[in-house]
Parts: sequence; C-alpha cells; structure tokens
Amino acid sequence: MIDNDLVIAFIPARGGSKGLPGKNMLQINGKSLIELAVESSRGDLIGTPVDLVVVSSDDDAILEHAHELGCINFKRSEFAATDEATAADAIRDYFGAPDVMIDMDGRDPWVLYLQPTSPGRTGRHVEEAFNMITPTTRSVVSVTSPEKSPYWTLNINASGRLSPLFPDAFNSNRQALPPAYVPNGAIYLFKLSDFMAAGSVPVDGAAAYIMSPNESIDVDTKADFDRAKALLEG
Repeated sequence: MIDNDLVIAFIPARGGSKGLPGKNMLQINGKSLIELAVESSRGDLIGTPVDLVVVSSDDDAILEHAHELGCINFKRSEFAATDEATAADAIRDYFGAPDVMIDMDGRDPWVLYLQPTSPGRTGRHVEEAFNMITPTTRSVVSVTSPEKSPYWTLNINASGRLSPLFPDAFNSNRQALPPAYVPNGAIYLFKLSDFMAAGSVPVDGAAAYIMSPNESIDVDTKADFDRAKALLEG
C-alpha cells in the first residue's frame, strides 16, 4: 500500500499475436515473459508496495499459468481481446467489471501496468519507479532515447512532397537538439482515478523514469525475442 491506498500490478497477456504467436509464454532464462513481469512487480532489494498482481488474458493456458504464479487471473472480454483493443481498453475491462469494480469513494488505488513484452525491466527498475512517487507526483512513465531524433521527422503531403515537422530544428546537428524521449512500455504507474478521468493512461505531466535502449527492448517479433534472449541470457 501507499498511504493506505491499494497498489495493484496489472499485467496484460493476450493469447493472440500476429507478430509472434504465443509470445507471452516464451521463456528467457527458464521463465516465461509473464513470470518475469510478475517477479519485477515484487521488486529486487527492498521490495515494492504492490498488494496484488492481476493477469488479464483471453487465453486459458495463460490464466492457469497466472494462477500457478500466485496471481489473480482475470478472463478479459471479447472486445478487450481483439487486435484493435488498446491498453486503456484492457484496464477498463478489468476495473469496470461488475465483480471487480472498485468503490472510488475514499479508495483510490495505484495501478502498476507492466507489459510482459518488456523482459529487460527488472525489480530494481520497478522499485526505483515507486521511489519517484511524491505528494505532487501521481504518475511515472518509463522512457528511453529513440535511435534517431524525432526533431528530424518529415511529413509527406498529398502531392508526395516532403516537409519537416520541426522546420527550425531540422537542419541542426544532434548535439544541438534538446533531448527527446519515447515511452518504452515497460512501466506505467498511476492513480486509478486519474486514468478514469482522462480515459487513458496519464502520461502528460508524469515523472520520467529513464531506461537504456537495451533495457527497453519490446518483444513483438521473433527477431525481437531472439535479441532479448541473447541480451538477457548472455
């Protein structure tokens, strides 16, 4: 708990995947990506304030695996299990379920969203993210530096012509550009009421937890998994 508010780790683990079928059950160092996510929620050295871990899935084998890992297994709805469903859809699907729905009157849980496809995230990272919470910090988002600066992004108009998205910065060298970061998907930590009010994971104004590119690898394809396995088992 944090200041008597429940802390819920939420792990989305859909069974289907176009890029890499069954990816959430693939193993690195003898542990599934789901198990690695569950372990990270518990921290490394001092532990985390997580009270319970929820695994949301449409797949019975994943749900049974979650149960074996000591998690709450939640069978998500058909809508939240489609390819088009977003992270916000999966979160709403759980917290809005009739048998789960939390009374927000005086009870505002923290949600720790951990996607299994970020195997470079460790318990240490999660502990450090929790350490960033202050009376004025209600959300933390993990980020990393992109390979190329977004200030060099180009638009293509209807005539097929290019134009810089940031004209003033386009001709600058990388060293002259301000630092830029992108969410790496590894850690989202926020208050449930803020999510409900915004209708999405609160990113604007969140504290930035910076992770390295190698720590930020996101498994979406066989090549991603092979690289993650080599990095983490090597």
